[in-house]
Amino acid sequence: MIIYGSKTKQLAKEVLIDKCPNCGTQSNVELYVFQKYAHVFWIPFFPFGKTAISQCDHCKQVLKPKEMPASLTTAYENLKAQTKTPIWTFSGLALVAVLITAGILNDKKNDEKNAKLVLAPQSGDIFEIKTEDNQYTLYKVENIDGDSAFIRINQFESNKISGLAELRRKGESAYSEDVFPLSKTELKQMLEKGEILDIERK
Repeated sequence: MIIYGSKTKQLAKEVLIDKCPNCGTQSNVELYVFQKYAHVFWIPFFPFGKTAISQCDHCKQVLKPKEMPASLTTAYENLKAQTKTPIWTFSGLALVAVLITAGILNDKKNDEKNAKLVLAPQSGDIFEIKTEDNQYTLYKVENIDGDSAFIRINQFESNKISGLAELRRKGESAYSEDVFPLSKTELKQMLEKGEILDIERK
């Protein structure tokens, strides 16, 4: 379950010299500016505006911006303009950007690894395969002979890539006894077409 919502954080406070519009007490009105922000799992994600209230320290009357008289509205707008949005309110967006960047770099590193492995297959290598009908299965390299890798196909398929973990757990008996050759060139083409998704080498 994703926990999300919005919160406010006090950014600034100013004691005004104005009279309270309710009780008339001088210099007892306090103006507060708050930052509103969205959060996910209590992590600040992004800001979406500022708000304020005024409160008389004498009669305790609280006014929202729309309820403030002109003098308080002017003071609110000035204080709001002087109050910067805190950088920490962008924490969630920054975290997402870091995760995306890390994912891209990891994918690039994995692609480079697979490009090397596919040109030098070894006995025991396991290829994650996406078939033409969008099913997922595993190929296992039985042995290498010259430029060819002799492959055993897993006899099971999954309609989800996450199902490959279950195919691995089925063990050696899940692979066909029959083998068929694939040249290094053919393997390289399969990788480039996206038919080979990943290569595992122990």
